[in-house]
Amino acid sequence: MTETGSTEPDPHWSFDDERAFEAARNRIGAVIAAYSARIGVADDAGDDAEADRLADVSAGYEELRRGLSPDDKAEIARINAEFPELLARVRAGQQ
Repeated sequence: MTETGSTEPDPHWSFDDERAFEAARNRIGAVIAAYSARIGVADDAGDDAEADRLADVSAGYEELRRGLSPDDKAEIARINAEFPELLARVRAGQQ
């Protein structure tokens, strides 16, 4: 967020900066959605402990997404580099 509380991009950012930020937010969202699917499976199986564990992990990614700043180019680059593999692992039940 900017000092005014806006999440709108700085007018000095490039189009590529904006695309990278949105891609990072979308990647985090995909990981959260994958955890939600796994939580549903655990709930359906009656595995409350696993559902709670997955919900706790997912909450951390929700916090990351909320706190992601368009100004943190290093974090955006890390997310864009690492989260496709993370998403695959979550979907495979390995995270």
